[in-house]
Amino acid sequence: MKNLSAKTILRSFSALALCASLSMGSALAYNGDPELAYTDSDPIYIPSPISVSNPTAFPDPETITTPAPLAAPSASTVAALTGNRLAQLKTGNVLPRTVKKSTALAADSTVRANSRSLGSFRLSFYCPCEICNGRADKKTKMGTQMVEGRTIAVDPSMIPLGSRVYIDGYGLFIAEDIGGAIKEKKIDIAVSNHDHAYKLGIDNAAVYLIR
Repeated sequence: MKNLSAKTILRSFSALALCASLSMGSALAYNGDPELAYTDSDPIYIPSPISVSNPTAFPDPETITTPAPLAAPSASTVAALTGNRLAQLKTGNVLPRTVKKSTALAADSTVRANSRSLGSFRLSFYCPCEICNGRADKKTKMGTQMVEGRTIAVDPSMIPLGSRVYIDGYGLFIAEDIGGAIKEKKIDIAVSNHDHAYKLGIDNAAVYLIR
């Protein structure tokens, strides 16, 4: 009877100890009755201080410098670039290229300062085929061969044949051809094939006569 009372008391005491440990959120390990043994499976993690093994890997803020801004081009450099651009517009070769509209070919200050603005023109596109050109030998009114990126057809009363013409968004051309439907403020731009002409369709752009 005594042993039973002692064991009951021990069990009661152990239960109270377990409840206390749960309410305090602590981890207890009980070595008495195995049925009451308890260990917290989620201990609180306290990170250790971060250590820097190589403090020199971080630059001293006082030694950090801001890169100097790029110097503006000199007046002579600007003049040389402008001179080359102007020479190309006035006397340089107008090389073959694929005709397409591009912001890179917008009329810049050199074009505007060295040309006569003719206003906005209606643009169309034609190729050497008999449908577009009325003939298939690629010959222009000036006797040259049609070249995409160089040849345009104009109204000679508006733009004299042989003139250099800058079309905003399309670049530099030479007025080498005429056309029955090309009157007043209309320009026909030569391209290499009928499909390309069809895809380019119709456009409007500012036109400058290079002086």
